[in-house]
Amino acid sequence: MARIIFSGGKVFDGQDVLPGDTTVVVDGDRIVQVGSAVAPAGDEDTLVDLTGKTLMPGMVQCHFHTGFGPDAGNASPYLGLNMPPAYLGMVAAKNGQIALDFGVTSIIGSSNGDLLDVCLKEAILLGLTKGPRVIPCTREIMASGDAADGDSRSWFMGIQNHGLARRADGVEEVRQAIREEIGRGCEIVKISISNGHGSHPIPDWNYYTIEEIQAAVDAAHTRGALVRAHCPSRSGIIDCARAGVDIIDHADLIDDEGIEAVLKADATITPSLLWTDRFMSFAGSWDFALGPFPIGDGFPESQAKAEARIEAIRRDSEYTLGMFSKVREAGVRLVLGDDYGFAMMPHGDYASEMALYVKHGVEPIEVMRWATRNGARAMGKHGADLGAIEEGKLADLIVVDGDPTSDVEVHRNPANVALVVKAGVIEKDLLSLQ
Repeated sequence: MARIIFSGGKVFDGQDVLPGDTTVVVDGDRIVQVGSAVAPAGDEDTLVDLTGKTLMPGMVQCHFHTGFGPDAGNASPYLGLNMPPAYLGMVAAKNGQIALDFGVTSIIGSSNGDLLDVCLKEAILLGLTKGPRVIPCTREIMASGDAADGDSRSWFMGIQNHGLARRADGVEEVRQAIREEIGRGCEIVKISISNGHGSHPIPDWNYYTIEEIQAAVDAAHTRGALVRAHCPSRSGIIDCARAGVDIIDHADLIDDEGIEAVLKADATITPSLLWTDRFMSFAGSWDFALGPFPIGDGFPESQAKAEARIEAIRRDSEYTLGMFSKVREAGVRLVLGDDYGFAMMPHGDYASEMALYVKHGVEPIEVMRWATRNGARAMGKHGADLGAIEEGKLADLIVVDGDPTSDVEVHRNPANVALVVKAGVIEKDLLSLQ
């Protein structure tokens, strides 16, 4: 059987850079040899010269909204109702292609309507489009009155389709919603715990009680699904960790007690700091002479109130950045992923998030660990054979021009990703191997 043999360059295995004479051999869908002494190449083997390049595991985007992307500018009280489902399905397919082009071989969904994640996963499996492997997410399960609950401003419209939102109040409604969504093919459940992160100040209260959070986790885990939570609040982080939530999104107001709870639970945090950074830049440049500040909860506010809100968000952001190094040094598992798909941070802008973490003191090689090893661990059972270049692991590999372990900027241009292999299949080839 023909093999793929990589040699002659840098190999980052998801944790460390391996010795310079390392050769990696792929046979079928698996990595079968890693080391300096390998079987000689056969006539049918494909040889990949890594001179000037880096071989590394395929990356994982851990907060992926497949349906976020360009639209016709239609106003909608609910996210996910801005365009028809058929159009959003095409957006999802395009976003999957973009991710793969940048070297992302796995994505963890983060709430979409109309089962977009499930449909994208199936379309990729059936060969209708190219894209990463997908862990499909539910709609965002939220309590009545959540900031993302469009009925707060559109209650009089009688809207039946709530886009990516699904309202569920009380333990039994939460359980029922999760059972149904998992039954329809979702493999990770998203729940909304508290307001805030980026466009809103973070309150000191939560939408869901600990009993409701625990019910969500129990219902999902019993069925083999993961759970993630939009959770910026201090008490919400602790409740989620103690209840067994797998991925805590944002965790803006984490404190020492929260760090301890997250470590004890072996939970993953997706900081998603790029959104806050872009929001603060936009807010700082807004000219109120043009009109009211356009990002809010739909309720009218005076200029003074908008400015006070932006100032509160700035204080939250400063607190988050102040705790960032403490969270890292404590050993909390951090991963990449953000709300890509908006005009100010489109899908494919992944290097900007990487560069932001480097700006705040994270070494490039550590960011690459988040993108590979940590991302695979966040996938739970789905990532058990991913995120590392080791014998026996699935051959999810990318070849990158340059050295991303010293300069994350190489990931800004997809042309620098010369080769993408997913489960042993060449998905992108700029090296003319085929």
